[in-house]
Amino acid sequence: MYAIGQWIAGSSQKTLRTFGARIDPGTGRYAGPDEKTVRGLCARLDGDVLDAAVGRWLQRRALAAARAKTRTGRHPSRDRKARRRAKAAGQRHRRKSTRGRHRPRLPQIAVDGKTSRGAKTAANPAPHLLAALTCTGVVLAQRQIASKSNEITAFVPLLTPLDLTDHVISADAMQTQRTHARWLRESKKAHFVFPVLDNQPLLFDSLDALDWADVPVTAWTVDNDRGRHELRTIQVLPTPPDLNFPYVAQVFLIERTVTAGGKTTYQAMLYVTSLTAKQADPADLLAYVRQHWGIEVLHWIRDVTFGEDASRIRTGNTPRVMATLRNAVVSLLRIHDTTNIAAAMRYNARKNRRILKLLQLLPA
Repeated sequence: MYAIGQWIAGSSQKTLRTFGARIDPGTGRYAGPDEKTVRGLCARLDGDVLDAAVGRWLQRRALAAARAKTRTGRHPSRDRKARRRAKAAGQRHRRKSTRGRHRPRLPQIAVDGKTSRGAKTAANPAPHLLAALTCTGVVLAQRQIASKSNEITAFVPLLTPLDLTDHVISADAMQTQRTHARWLRESKKAHFVFPVLDNQPLLFDSLDALDWADVPVTAWTVDNDRGRHELRTIQVLPTPPDLNFPYVAQVFLIERTVTAGGKTTYQAMLYVTSLTAKQADPADLLAYVRQHWGIEVLHWIRDVTFGEDASRIRTGNTPRVMATLRNAVVSLLRIHDTTNIAAAMRYNARKNRRILKLLQLLPA
């Protein structure tokens, strides 16, 4: 919060005017709010209203950016100066890998939660936030989990405002609920990809008992990154008879083998999905799961780049407001194809004009 006040105090008259700051009658100059005013405002803001407003704004920005890319295409610049500028802004080329190469047929929204651990006090637990994100890391909606509740009850309220028609919703095993599957298919016309663990013991036992040894591997990915070798394989079956879960069209097993530092780890996970074989082939299903795991990068960015877990802001709704602002920053940079958030933060911090352009307060 001190950094926000410091940035406002160091802003130019042009920047303050662009943000709509008031004019001080005594000096005739634009004057921004001080740190105490900003802190008090954040503590009193309605988190649900703020999340809804920011989510709608980011949706519009993401849609406009997608339409612009469709019209113009994405061609790397041959100009050396332009390439250097893009690298400084965090828009660097990704390493060569199979990761992210395959694009599934239907768009995906991932549901995942995160706790702001630094905001915990003796009287109040750390706020836990459930978010809906695109596979590129743009946060479309967010809700705070009520005290003495869990993520399951927040799933439907979180996704209700969003248009999910022909979208694929992925989540962790906690959300593998029959009521969620019915609601997505019947009310939102959406599909689901849910993992199955011991929280659904009958369902898990039914899938685990299938003869996976005789099911061929039909798709795989290989990632080699800084000495870390990762192999993912997928085996897919049609829905077994009498499966006690609604709208399941396919079931599948993903096995993941990681070798790093001379040590090999193995993980196997079972999934159910409402997507038929015509709507999603094995490569699509593997990509949906891989993209859901990829959203964990947002947690790392908020904790490492923004130091969220180290933050001691605890007054009123301020922890949630700050989490919303961090999500908005990361989402906005992702919309502009930023791959290195830390580099982009340093690049934009050097000139306020760059920030105003990102916010579309100045022409690009």
